[in-house]
Amino acid sequence: MSVKIDEIDQETRRKILQKVLEKNIPYDKLGISRTMIWYYKNGKYNIPNNVTEKLLKFLTPEEISEIIYGVSPDSATINDAIKVVVRAIKDPQYREFVLLLMQKHLGEFIKQLSYEYLVSKEDIELFEKLSKSKAKKTYEDYIRYLNDTLRDMNYILSPDKIKEYIAETEEISKHRARHIAIVLKFFIKEIIGVKNPPLANTLYYSFRIPRPGEQPKEIKISIEDIRKVFNNIEDIGAKAFFLVMAETGLRTGEVLNLKINQIDLEKREINLSKNTQTKRSYITFLHQNTALWLKEIYVPFRAKFMSKYKHGVIQLGGNVKEWESKFFPFQEERIRADIKEAMTRAEIVFRLYDLRAHFAMYMTKQGVSPMIIDILQGRVSPGQFKILQKHYLPFGKEELKEIYDKYAPKILT
Repeated sequence: MSVKIDEIDQETRRKILQKVLEKNIPYDKLGISRTMIWYYKNGKYNIPNNVTEKLLKFLTPEEISEIIYGVSPDSATINDAIKVVVRAIKDPQYREFVLLLMQKHLGEFIKQLSYEYLVSKEDIELFEKLSKSKAKKTYEDYIRYLNDTLRDMNYILSPDKIKEYIAETEEISKHRARHIAIVLKFFIKEIIGVKNPPLANTLYYSFRIPRPGEQPKEIKISIEDIRKVFNNIEDIGAKAFFLVMAETGLRTGEVLNLKINQIDLEKREINLSKNTQTKRSYITFLHQNTALWLKEIYVPFRAKFMSKYKHGVIQLGGNVKEWESKFFPFQEERIRADIKEAMTRAEIVFRLYDLRAHFAMYMTKQGVSPMIIDILQGRVSPGQFKILQKHYLPFGKEELKEIYDKYAPKILT
């Protein structure tokens, strides 16, 4: 849980100290003498930032929230959140108070969301009208490219998502990637530009239109950089998502859309088995330590999360069965925000797509056949994929797993 220590007053700091002392933590672990603790408790000396930071490490997020904000997160339900929103819509003064609270305690998260645009049905209809003036073939291409892209991106546009989507598409077809970039530029300028000029400007200049013959930029992140970011991710859900991406090199959307029945933690296998116009996938694997971590740490966390928020999904009219089938049943934007925050703390910033590029580069440097890397990352051509489907593989699945175990990047060591 992220807390701005500078904003915690002395009275609250003494409450934090008292809560920690109630847990009977040994004084040597606290790193504070009995005498200083007495001085702190009785207000003789102010509790400094470094001591407060150390004390907070002994408390759970729920305990911290209850002390600092006067409320336990477990006591707040989805119903409470809906009531707050409804009242904020009707009462301007109440709305101002809620917005101030959100700005103070969720400022960084709100800032992240401010770079996102949710595309509406009306936006698409207006785009279709504006595109009517183009030649019939161009018009049909524009509509097809836009609909395919928006569907793949869950109708949410952000700088990071656009850049990653275009980079992923370039792997399959540079021609298609170029056309998608052109269509998105047009959509952003003509549709978003009218509604939200500052956001449109940010989105428009966040990506380039690929040019024929361009060489991809070299990925400069290292396995140590990836481990450092992983260790800085606080949320277990975001941590698990990042771990799977880093050790499989799959596309962001593929990992987000993984179903429970596609992952076998006992066999350490991920079965994607799909062949679409733009994406071909077969099978990939998980390292032993990763499968164990997911089984012992992530799966119980996921079960608790789903139990806690299932009723809320029902109330909001969501598709509960589809939500329950997902291996990562979280909002993509929240996962991205948590990972971005971890990158900032680690002082290492890169695109999520770079994990895919790093996977390929890492295995290539160790002499792994490009064909095997393409199979693991779902990058084989349509013709090759059909051969694999018809005749399986020129080598066994277990042999493929052995190659993965030996050469694929390992985040957990």
